Amino acid sequence: MASAVPYYSYEDDEEDNPFASAASNQNASVVINAATVVSEDSQADAAADTVDGSAVGGGSVGVVGSDLTVSSSSRTSEGEPPATQSLEDDTKLITEREQASKFKILVKVVALERTGSLSNKRENPTVVFHCSTTLPTFHKQQYKGVKKTMDEFRRYVAYLNKGITESFIPSLPKPYTNYGINNQEDYDKTVKNLQGWFDRVVRDPLILRNEELAFFVESDWNTYTPIKAVKNPPVSGLKRRTLKQLAPPYDQVAALAEFRPLVKSVYLASQALQERLVKINKCRRLLTQEESSMGANFIGLAEVSDDASVRRLYSRYGKVMTAVGDVGSILATMELATLYDGLDWVVADAYNIKESLTNRHFTMRELIQAQQNSKTRQESARKLRNKRDISPLKVDEALRNLKLATKTEQELTLKLRRTTANMLIERNQWVKWYESWMHQCVKEFVLKKIEYERKKLALLERVRSDVRNADSMGGLSRLGRDHKAISERVSDDVSFNSQSVDGDSWTGETRNRGKQEIDEIRRTAFDKELEEEGGEPRTGNAHNGLDVTDTTDPAKSLDARHAAS
Repeated sequence: MASAVPYYSYEDDEEDNPFASAASNQNASVVINAATVVSEDSQADAAADTVDGSAVGGGSVGVVGSDLTVSSSSRTSEGEPPATQSLEDDTKLITEREQASKFKILVKVVALERTGSLSNKRENPTVVFHCSTTLPTFHKQQYKGVKKTMDEFRRYVAYLNKGITESFIPSLPKPYTNYGINNQEDYDKTVKNLQGWFDRVVRDPLILRNEELAFFVESDWNTYTPIKAVKNPPVSGLKRRTLKQLAPPYDQVAALAEFRPLVKSVYLASQALQERLVKINKCRRLLTQEESSMGANFIGLAEVSDDASVRRLYSRYGKVMTAVGDVGSILATMELATLYDGLDWVVADAYNIKESLTNRHFTMRELIQAQQNSKTRQESARKLRNKRDISPLKVDEALRNLKLATKTEQELTLKLRRTTANMLIERNQWVKWYESWMHQCVKEFVLKKIEYERKKLALLERVRSDVRNADSMGGLSRLGRDHKAISERVSDDVSFNSQSVDGDSWTGETRNRGKQEIDEIRRTAFDKELEEEGGEPRTGNAHNGLDVTDTTDPAKSLDARHAAS
């Protein structure tokens, strides 16, 4: 990356090197290959040879391919910075991605164990997974039945956020859902989310080549702590909050400059949606409570009625309304468990990405300060050269300061180029994940809502015959129509059902459904209670001709009492 702070050499000076002669200073430049920067000692020796060999110019750091060039000719006559390099050149700095195809790792989550107190079951379950890998940092290739607590996962992710600032580290999904920890759907969805997190992690070459992954997998249960210390952790605490108040430095990479505001808008919009979902959910739960209360009052009216048909009508309608209220409670729980939980993972992930981009801004600001420091050291050395009497001690000190400032600038430039190249790659990956994840969450939410709204309709249709047969004249549904015989009305009620294998009666489209699909819609967890009359359960459903025994798969339904609690 070109210098963010332009440096202009003195036009009056024929030479740029403060300690070089005019003859030896022409066209002087120092080219330090990025691949040869191995250790601090070798860099210091190279810088010392450079200064003694009259190559310390007044120019700033320019970028040429994969080389870092300190050159007085890196600027044009108008003072404009050199053109930015292509992404293909910068990706060569990420050696982990070049070797990504050589090593593989596969992780499969097989179980989730909840033990201990209630809070520990909820917040700190144990994840059981198998691992197969060819990475050289592991001691063997196969690991079966590896157990890790969620606290260990949190410590590992915290280390990755501090130690690998070049990547967008995936945030951990919550170890529970709004289904409730004692529910099978909670177990299945939590395992699925953890598997999705592992799939995202193992696709990042920088995480795979980090030794901490091997330490994490190979450590014993509930004993893991990060082994390697982070050398240069990001700014944190009060200093971070203060720096975030400042305007970000100028960013030459438009894709990343526009990406942070986009991620922040996703973060804020998702939080706003969550708040609205919570408000809607509270109103829906109040509505279901009132529906259940109304159903109980209708059941009470049945006890004081003298007419058997009217008494049956009130009793059946009260039970149906109570069941509809329970289905509403299931719908309220389902909304939180599908859409709210999905948005919760998006919020956590967007926050991590926003902070990673903020760390890049901090690196850019450090680079600007390092370039200014290099310019100051060069100015000091030039003033020292112009003095008549020069102290050898001051010369050595000026050389050391100049070499240290130049070296720091080179390291920050290389770090910034590496971070930028990797974030440009992961930016596209995250956008694809975000789109697929939101599509999956919305699809699950819509399908579940349609399923339980159909069940609610099927429940309401069961009281239809009781309404029409409340008296011999057609009951409450006649509304001035021609009178039909009771036998004809019963025949119509038995044959009528708005949801059948031929499609829905309220639409003109013909849709073929399987009998099993229709059975799952018509059957609910409240069938047995609704069909009981006078303490004796009925053996068949007079309205749809189906057995009322609830054979719905428990994994595909919700416990209404647990959902309403």
